Amino acid sequence: MSPRVFIAWLVVTVVTVVLAVVVGLGRETATFDLVKREPVFETLRENPDAAAKIEVRSRFGEFTLERQENRWVTPDRDGYPVDETDVRRLIVGLSDMRYVERKTSNPERFTRLEVEDIDAGFSESAHVTVSGADGGALADIIVGRPSARFFEGRASGTYIRVPDTTEVWLVSGVTNIQTRLVPWLDRQIVEIPANEVARIVIGEGEAGYVLERASADDAFAIEGAPEGREPDAEKIRPVSRAFAGVDLEDVKPRGEIQLPADAAVAEIETFGGLNVRVRMAEIDRKRWAEFEARFTGNASDDSDAAKSARDAVTAINSRVGDWTYWVPSAFFSSLTRPVEEVLTEPENAS
Repeated sequence: MSPRVFIAWLVVTVVTVVLAVVVGLGRETATFDLVKREPVFETLRENPDAAAKIEVRSRFGEFTLERQENRWVTPDRDGYPVDETDVRRLIVGLSDMRYVERKTSNPERFTRLEVEDIDAGFSESAHVTVSGADGGALADIIVGRPSARFFEGRASGTYIRVPDTTEVWLVSGVTNIQTRLVPWLDRQIVEIPANEVARIVIGEGEAGYVLERASADDAFAIEGAPEGREPDAEKIRPVSRAFAGVDLEDVKPRGEIQLPADAAVAEIETFGGLNVRVRMAEIDRKRWAEFEARFTGNASDDSDAAKSARDAVTAINSRVGDWTYWVPSAFFSSLTRPVEEVLTEPENAS
């Protein structure tokens, strides 16, 4: 065969392979009619709002989420609220599941699909049970890994197994289960934008200092600094932003952890008169904190800013009043920073 003929055949072969791949990508890898497929949990699909209790079990442990009145909480944290968006996402994900095709019934292959029993070594599965107010199960399933199968116009599917059976299915929809409790919690403690901060008090007594400014466009001035030293804008930035979004690492009922009398103290105050005080201490290598809000503006001020501040006080105290929080180390370190760490270097520093 001449080189010219060989090259021509090679080009034809490459083009044929490329076209086959392109055409294949546009086709479903599973040939079934999803419209005719039955829902996995018919009762839950008909009424997702009937869900009143969710139990999640995995090799990392187990926890429960419960609906109480108009909100979801967890008894595993003494009734602390959970993020209802995540709860809704899970319920809708389960209710939307439809059977696609039956998979292996060989237990030796369950690990590959991550539908093994949760007590198996290094299990990646999650056993999820959703119950109604009467205690009846609306869904009870072992959830495995997402599938790479291509159908319904996209890669979308999850492997599941019916508990205590070898019945394994590929179902439509991707439902990832968070198997640890803390990510389910309503994690936000307080959120005060940095541009609303007028005053920051760090510490008490001789070791304490105050950062203050007249408007959001001004730089912070400092009280309690050594003579001739000025606040460093870059070093102050993490302090002024400390309350911009504080999320918990964990939580306990107030009183279960006793903060010491000499706990670190910090306060932040907005231009509208919202004041949030926090007491903090490191206990068992965790930084625990308690929060309290109050209105420090003019009692007769009826402006929108003052009304907003008063509303914020009520909302914050309602949320934090019964709890002690394990807070991020960055939050703790920013609000316990010695005055030396927020000042410019001395002029004679080498």
